[in-house]
Order: sequence, then C-alpha cells, then structure tokens
Amino acid sequence: MIAPHIAKWALERQRKSNGNELHASADEAAPLPPTRKKRKVKEKVLETKGGGGYVPPPQPSPMEQAQARDWEAQMQFQREQAQQQADRDREDRAKAATDAAWQSSKGSAYNAALSSGTNRLRALGIDSGDPLGVYSQFTDRINAGNAGLQTGADYSSAFSPTILDEILGSARVGQRNKYTNQFNQQVSPYYAEDRFSATSDDAILNSILDQQYNDALTGLQAAKGRGQASQAVYDRALQDLSTAKYTANTDLQNIGRGVRESDIADINKRRQSSLDAASNWDFGTTYDPMGEAGRITSYADERGQGLEGELRGAVGGKQYFDINSLIGNASAKVGNATTPSTTGTGGSALYDTFQNQAQNNASTRSNEGIF
Repeated sequence: MIAPHIAKWALERQRKSNGNELHASADEAAPLPPTRKKRKVKEKVLETKGGGGYVPPPQPSPMEQAQARDWEAQMQFQREQAQQQADRDREDRAKAATDAAWQSSKGSAYNAALSSGTNRLRALGIDSGDPLGVYSQFTDRINAGNAGLQTGADYSSAFSPTILDEILGSARVGQRNKYTNQFNQQVSPYYAEDRFSATSDDAILNSILDQQYNDALTGLQAAKGRGQASQAVYDRALQDLSTAKYTANTDLQNIGRGVRESDIADINKRRQSSLDAASNWDFGTTYDPMGEAGRITSYADERGQGLEGELRGAVGGKQYFDINSLIGNASAKVGNATTPSTTGTGGSALYDTFQNQAQNNASTRSNEGIF
C-alpha cells in the first residue's frame, strides 16, 4: 500500500515528466528493495529425449513490483526533502551571518556617531544638562534612530553627522533671536532719537541766543547813553536787533540739529555693533544683552552731559549781533535827526515800545526760540 503523501508526490512527479504513465508494464524489470535478498534461481535444464530447452527465472509478482516502486518513491521523496532542508539550513545560516554582520556594522556606526557628536559638543563647551538642551536633543535623536531600525535597513541617515548640525543650527538661531529681543527691549531701535529729540537742545540754544541778545541790547543802550545813537537810531537798531534774533535762532537750531544728529549716529553705531554681536553669537562665546544695553545707555548719558559743550563748541566765536552794524544800518535808514517826543517823558511812542520790550527781555532772560 503506497502512503497517500508518497502517491501524491509520485503523481506530481509523473505529470512533470511529460505525461508519462503512472503504472509501468508488468514485464518491466523493477529493482527490488535492498532489504530483500535476491532470490537465487537455479536454471534447470530439462533433459528430454531428443533435446532440451531454456527455462527463464521466475519474475516478481505485481505486488512485489508495486512494493518496489513504493520503496523507490519513498527514497526519492526522502532525498528531495533532505535536499530542501539542507537548502533551507544553508539559507538560514547565510541570513544569520548577514544579520550578524549588519548588527556589528550598525553598532559600530552608532558608537562612532555618538562618540563623534559628543566630542564635538564638548569641544564647544556643551555637556549633559546644558541650558539649551542641545546634548540631550542629540543623544535622543541618535538613540531613537538606532531603536527604530529594522534588521538589514540602511542606517546611514540614522547616524548622519547632519543631525548634530541641524540641532546646533536650530539652537544657534534660537539663542541669537533671544539675545536680540532682550537687547531691543532695553534699547529700542529709536532709543537715540528719543534720547536726543528735537527739543533736547532748546534750553542750551536759547541760553546762547539770549546771552548774545542781551549783550547786544546792553551795548545799544550804552551807545545811546554815550550819544553815539539818537533816539530814532536807537529805536530802529532795537527793531533790527529783534529781527536778527529770529534769524540767529534759526541758525542755532540748524547747528543744534547737526550736533544732535552726530550724537544719534554715534549711539546708533554702537547699538548696531551690539546687535551684530547678538546676531553673530555662537557656541563657545558669551553675550550679555543687559550688559550691552547698559553700555549703550551709559554712553548716551555721557553724550547728553556733554551736549552743551558740543553745542557751544559748534557755535564757537560766532556773534549774531554786531552793535556797530546795527547802529550804522539804523542811521542809514532814519538819519541822525532827533525824533520828536510824543509823550510826557520826552521819548517817542515807538521808543517806549521797544524800550519796554528790551527791559522785559533783560529782566526775565526767558528762553526764546522758534521750533
């Protein structure tokens, strides 16, 4: 009886062999199983009268032939199964060797990436527990990449040097922005303009203008008292003095603007230098936004304290009111005739008006100017 799995195997084998018949003819010679001893057949020669003939040996029965084919099929099946198992074992050994080599190579790449990265960080003064968290970000990325790899996968991207470059770049930009914002909160982009505004020099300029104006007024009064100028000339000169005061104020304002703009430009230059330092900050360097802001404001205070000296230095020896010119111009305009008095004091109404104005200016010495 042929086992079912052997029969199936044999049938498929027959079908693959160009459709050969499953059963062989009865007179085909079939090998006997090795366990069976070959039957010794003695040829018998029958001696008969008048001659003899050959008697063939007995042939295997159909049952014996079937058993022989069954045995042959089983042996062939076992050989093929053994070969397949050997192939599988060889493939398993090859895969195991490949996986082991991959694990070893991957482990070396992991260790190299971790060691190289941490050495780079320590060279920049970055170690575990750094305030920016760069060290932990890097080691976490490398460890996560290592854990997520499947056997045989490409691990080059998991341990790429660009991982650390990425982390350092992101941390660098973040820290630069932080320093810049902290500095700007202390020293705004318009700090210098606010510190030296258009009115910051008014008191100083008015002081310079009033000093020269009052000196000129005193000179005119003295000239009149000496008889150098008639009442009419004095009155006209006083009027021209007031007009010249407005012109002088305009010129002083222009001088003041130039001095202030120079101070503003100088402070802004120093401010930009501090901003550039914040923008160029890198690992291994230090930057103190509060200290930088303090440095700028201290410098601005120094320039503010020296503003009067700068303004007076810019004006220099410039005189806006020339007594002789005022008297000469007034004489040319009104002549030397004495103006009749229209008041009980012997002065003219125009004289009284300008005299009152001059006295008010001299007594109050208030700051005046056109802004």
